[in-house]
This record gives sequence, C-alpha cells and structure tokens, in this order.
Amino acid sequence: MDVILQIGAHRTASTSFQTYLRQHSGALNKQGIGFWGPPRLRRGLLHGVIANPNQRQPPLEFARAQGRIGLHLEQSRLKGLTQLVVSDENMLGIMRHNISTQTLYPAAGERLAKYVAAFGGSVKTIHLSLRCPSTYWTSAFSFCIPRGVRVPNAARIAALCAQTRTWRDVITDIAAAAPNVAIYVSTYEQHAAAPQSLLSYLMGQPAPVSNTQIWRNKRPSAQELLRIPMGKEEFQNLSANIYGDQWQPFSQAQRAMLQEHYADDLFWLRSGADGLAHLLEDPKSEKTGIPAGLDFVNKGQRYDARQRMARPG
Repeated sequence: MDVILQIGAHRTASTSFQTYLRQHSGALNKQGIGFWGPPRLRRGLLHGVIANPNQRQPPLEFARAQGRIGLHLEQSRLKGLTQLVVSDENMLGIMRHNISTQTLYPAAGERLAKYVAAFGGSVKTIHLSLRCPSTYWTSAFSFCIPRGVRVPNAARIAALCAQTRTWRDVITDIAAAAPNVAIYVSTYEQHAAAPQSLLSYLMGQPAPVSNTQIWRNKRPSAQELLRIPMGKEEFQNLSANIYGDQWQPFSQAQRAMLQEHYADDLFWLRSGADGLAHLLEDPKSEKTGIPAGLDFVNKGQRYDARQRMARPG
C-alpha cells in the first residue's frame, strides 16, 4: 500500500482538504483510497515519532510508534486499500514555532525524515502546499492571536521580511530528508477551493465530486481581533493596521518584496526545481496577456480564477 503524506503547510486550506476527504471517505474507500486525519493521528498513533523532553528513552518510543503505525497500515491493507492519504500539517512543524523563530518551518527536514522512517518504507509521495508569505504570516498571526500570541510590532514585522528562508529552502530540506520519495507541491492560491482537483492530481485518478464549497478555519476578521482582550500597546499595533475588515501588518513595500520572493520560488518550481519536486498546476493558456493585468504568480499569462479563487483566510 502506497502512503501519501499530506503535510500542509498551515493556513493553506489543509483543514478544508481533510474535511473533503472525510466527507467522501465512503466513495474513496470504494476506489481503494484510505484517509487518516488529525483526529486519528493525534490520539497517540504518532506519539514518539518526534521526541520530546519528557521521554526518557526516545529510541524505544520511536520503535513503539513504528509498531503502532505498522499495525494500522496492515489493518488498512486487509480492508483492500491500495493508497492511503495521511494528512496532518503538524508533521511539517508547529505554527507557533514558526512565529517564535520568525522563519518558515526550520526543522522541516529533520521532522520529515523521522515520519518517513516511522512508516517503514511505505511513503511514496509527500505533498506540500504553499502560500504567498505576505498572506501566510498575516493569516498565521490572525489565527494565533486569539490563542495567546502577541500582536507583532513594526520591528517584528520587519524581522520577518528580513529573514531569508523561503519555501524553496523548505522543499530542499524535505527532499534531502526523503531522497527516495516523490515530492509534489501545490499552491493555496490555486487549490484552496478545489480539493477535488488536488486529490485527482495526487491519486492519478478522478476524485469524488464535491457539490458544496468547503472553507474551514477561516481567520478572524479585524473586528473579531479587536474584541480580544489585550494590552494598550498591542491594541495600538493592531488597530493601526486595519483596513476595512482586514488586518494588514505589512506595508505595501513589504508585501511587494514578499510577493517577489514567492514568485521566485514558483519560477524555480516551474523550471524543474533542480529535480527535487513537481509543481501541480491546472493547464493554462499559452497566450500572454497585458503585463499590467498579470497576477504576480502567473508570469506572462492571464489566469481565469472565477472557479478557483481562494478566499483570504
């Protein structure tokens, strides 16, 4: 049985994708496709894969995790499943750790090496979803501020813009950690609202049709953030950067810089990614458009997003 590790990233519609898989589990099972999501994975199944300071014997805990995973894989095989999607964005890292270190998944390679090893050679594919850093960080902060993370001040936002780690570095680390595993990459901007299309790419076969749009874990609106109890300085940092119903901590120049970094990452992926990863994209017209009307992630081509436009979240 081939295992696909769907590792997020956070704030790229991973929960919506998991909801789609859960809603269509019956139809997928008939196609020989199984699904393990966070409710199953976070109840102890993966305990011990990533060592924590409270473990006295990390190697023993890892061996026990391998055994548990192996038993569950065998149960899935006995059900007739030939492909298994294992989806949990926390495999890639913890969103709070990204915020505290002000960088994108600094331990991604180390973590993925352990998860691939824990599945005992069954992992054939890793899927990573990307998002433009300007909206990724805004969404991550918006989601975590109600959970105790402080509103970032101007210095912290500037530090985020100054750090040099990009999605290309994350992908390179994962490829080094899993050299015999195919890595597929998609973007939030194209596939957040199209889980059926994304699953079809990953499985290599038609996926069940979803008749309703799925949108889970949307980020809080500006007004919702303003209602959160916080100190005077935090409130000033928050209210000073609210435009309409959205909180926007990055300046126009900072957003442009982050967008350019993202465009460079996508250009690298479209150019072959040095053989490390494959970018999943819907076919596009070869016809070029008016430069002033082009989107920054679609260099030289118009993109009809009427059916696939991702909402801010």
